[in-house]
Amino acid sequence: SYNLKSVTISNSVTSIGDSAFSFCSGLTSIIIPDSVTSIGSSAFNTCTSLSSVTIGSGATSISKSVFFDCRSITSVTIPDSVTKIGMYAFYGCSSLTSINIPSGVTTIGIGAFSNCSGLTSVTIPDSVTSIGIDTFYYCTSLSSVTIGSGVTTIGNGAFSNCSGLTNVAIPDSVTSIGKYAFISCSSLTSVTIGSGVTTIGIGAFNYCRGLTSVTIPDSVTSIGIEAFDSCSGLTSVTVEALTPPKLGDNSVFNNTNDCPIYVPAESVEAYKSASGWSYYKNRIHP
Repeated sequence: SYNLKSVTISNSVTSIGDSAFSFCSGLTSIIIPDSVTSIGSSAFNTCTSLSSVTIGSGATSISKSVFFDCRSITSVTIPDSVTKIGMYAFYGCSSLTSINIPSGVTTIGIGAFSNCSGLTSVTIPDSVTSIGIDTFYYCTSLSSVTIGSGVTTIGNGAFSNCSGLTNVAIPDSVTSIGKYAFISCSSLTSVTIGSGVTTIGIGAFNYCRGLTSVTIPDSVTSIGIEAFDSCSGLTSVTVEALTPPKLGDNSVFNNTNDCPIYVPAESVEAYKSASGWSYYKNRIHP
């Protein structure tokens, strides 16, 4: 009901069905008791006045789109019992400024916090193994992110258009940085790429104009098309691999103001003659 202002869920309730309170635009707060073990998809979808949410300790997952477009939410309590945050679970919760992701969470779904434009910081616990596609897409106020040591994959577009993000440290556990993972993070001035990364995806750092330098560790074997294209603030690129990583094409370091590319001294000639790298031969130095 559009006119529903408040609701009390009794301790005898164990399940909240799909779309149960969807579009209840007058609802301002909700307490889900510990007895509830299952919260259905879109249960509180587009409850635009909902500002406070407490989820009881019986819940083990937050389903798909549960709080989709709940743009007034300022506070959410997620219990330690939760192991999974579903796709688009908090999509468009633009008033949410902080979120505590419990240490038991292993999976964060596609777009789970996408368009949470008020979110300022986030810590991804060590229990999480993968950051999904578009997880934090367009979180424009996100200035600080801590990525746990259990994460192995940063999904496509995971932090794309996070224009407030200033620095990021990618841990050694990460092996793959997805396509457009950090595209248009225009305030990003510092990035540390962990020593476990083997693949940097297409456009991964495209339009990160605040970056002044970047070091690509010797673990990296492949760098995608336009990975660092239009990083116009770059003053140097250091590539540590003795064998030139495979480049998607010759657009990887375009529009970077002809900044020098430093490679191991014994590999200078190999880089200058390698496919893709040869395009930058005048910029390659020991």
